[in-house]
Amino acid sequence: MLFKNEEVSLKLEISNYEFPADGGDPTSDDRNWLVLRAMYTDDNGMVIKDSNSCLLTYELKEMAAGLKVLCAGLKERYDSSFAEPYFTLSAQTDGEAFLVMVSFALPNTMEDLDTADVEVRLTREEMRDLIDELDMLCAKFPERA
Repeated sequence: MLFKNEEVSLKLEISNYEFPADGGDPTSDDRNWLVLRAMYTDDNGMVIKDSNSCLLTYELKEMAAGLKVLCAGLKERYDSSFAEPYFTLSAQTDGEAFLVMVSFALPNTMEDLDTADVEVRLTREEMRDLIDELDMLCAKFPERA
C-alpha cells in the first residue's frame, strides 16, 4: 500500500504473521497478528523504516469492507478502530474522490520523528485499486483458528 502526496510518502507492507502457525497462545489473538513494515519518505527525501505487529487479520478484513462501503457510496466516512493504536486509517468522500489519512507509529527508529502521517486524495479508481490490494492481502493472510 503506497500513500503519497506532493511532499511525503508512506509505503506499508504486510510481511508476515507475527508468530508461526503453531506459535502463540491458541486461545488468544496471538496467531492473527500481522507485521506491518513501513517506509516513510519525508519532505526532505529522508527515508525512515520501521515495523510493528499492530494489525490483526480480521482488522485487515474490516478495513477492506469499510472502504468498500465507502467506495459504494453507502457511507461518507470510514475510521479504523484497531486494537493497537500504532496504525490508523481514515477515509471520507471528497466530491467524486476520497480523502485518506494514514498514520503509522515509528517507535523503533533513532529519528526525531515518532509518527509518519500522510494525507492523500484518491480517485475512485485508485480507491478500487487499494481495495483490490487489501483483498489480496486478506487472501494471503487469512484468519487462523
